[in-house]
Amino acid sequence: MQNVEILELATVREKVDELAHLIQMVVDDGASIGFLPPMKLSTARSYWENAMEPGVILYIAKIDNEIAGTVQVHFCPFFLLFQVTYQQN
Repeated sequence: MQNVEILELATVREKVDELAHLIQMVVDDGASIGFLPPMKLSTARSYWENAMEPGVILYIAKIDNEIAGTVQVHFCPFFLLFQVTYQQN
């Protein structure tokens, strides 16, 4: 049985190479995620270096200690504005 672990990342800094390799592999294999194959490693790195911003949560799935997939949650701007306004009151 494979050991699957789900983690939330606050930053991609330490994982950018592994994340870039993963997205490059899936794009080159035909995944429809907004890029066309062949994907340059520099493009993949740039994507991940700019992916984390306010309102984005990134989860990674690791199998046997290697990143096997990702999920991004992008909160809508209204929700973020509501949160800030609510916290100030």
